[in-house]
Amino acid sequence: MNEKIKIALILKNVNELYEEYPGATRGGGSVVNQNLSKELLLMQNVFVDIYTYTPVKNITQPTNVNIIEIHKLITPYDKQKLIDYIDSQNYSNVITIHPADIFRGRLLQSHSLLHRIKNSQPGIKIFKYIFLQKKIYNTKKIHTNLNPKDTFIAVSNKIKDDYSENFNIPPSQIKVAYPGCKRIYSTPPQIIEKEIPTFGIVANSAFNKGGHLFIAAAGIANTILNKKFKIIIIAPKFETDIFMKLLVRIYKLQDKITILPKQKDMEKFYTNIDYLVLPSKNEAFGLVVLEAMSFGKPVLVSQTAGSREIVTHNNGFIFNRNSFSDLVKNIIYLTKLYYNDFGRYKDLSIDAYNTSLKYSWKHFIEQILKEKQE
Repeated sequence: MNEKIKIALILKNVNELYEEYPGATRGGGSVVNQNLSKELLLMQNVFVDIYTYTPVKNITQPTNVNIIEIHKLITPYDKQKLIDYIDSQNYSNVITIHPADIFRGRLLQSHSLLHRIKNSQPGIKIFKYIFLQKKIYNTKKIHTNLNPKDTFIAVSNKIKDDYSENFNIPPSQIKVAYPGCKRIYSTPPQIIEKEIPTFGIVANSAFNKGGHLFIAAAGIANTILNKKFKIIIIAPKFETDIFMKLLVRIYKLQDKITILPKQKDMEKFYTNIDYLVLPSKNEAFGLVVLEAMSFGKPVLVSQTAGSREIVTHNNGFIFNRNSFSDLVKNIIYLTKLYYNDFGRYKDLSIDAYNTSLKYSWKHFIEQILKEKQE
């Protein structure tokens, strides 16, 4: 490939691409954005124009990237003028990342908000519409420029279905590209049997994330089991989460649980757990699942999470998010498995690691560019 490929990447905030730990402050979407950008810049014969809606801080620009502040380029800002300008540049690919409001080979991020509201109970639905009215309006507004020629990229089939239903986008225009994860181990990590297995979970105070559900299920499992287990939970708002603290007390889990604040570097967390649990009710993908697998950790994932699509009986387990008892049963089963058949646990761990090798950020960007070329 000798011809220079010129790509436009349209972002709300270019500065997040240069943060050391974007996931710790901005979430998984920023991790996706950062790694997409990095892989683009690593490609040979690729030049990237990054358009940003926010002022640029002190950034050392790579030689193959040009950062353009939109409000300096077009003053006063006019969306149609920006679209016309971008069209005039003859880019090979134009990738727009939410929440920039221009459709061009758009990378769709995790916005299942409307889908969640539509599937809520009547009383909860009214409550959500009242308090999330502005967010709903903005979500709908930025999805009004649908062009039949546009290709949309979703990070899972689950989020593909959500977008198709929420915004009436034909499924044929939405392609799935699974994200990747950072590589720590070049070969499977050493798997050492511990005296007591540990479940790991990342959960904020939102009920959608399932932290409260998991603690309650673990509490019930603890009363049934005659074998011990531990829990490490990253819960930044634990001290102000009265309900979560109450559940810990009710089920007498104080000696079993280690509460951590938001982590910048997750390596220690993944190293110290034996299973990663993702109990979210709605999750576009759930990067923690893939990251845990890269550390050789089997996973227990809700059937409503996008990452369940990469989980098999060889690398983890899926539970029914609508069945509290199913979550309890899985916690009991995984605890017993660890004690009674560690050989099976090791097989799960190795396969989890091998699964993670199939998903790289390089493959992610290749799939996006491939879809646009088709």
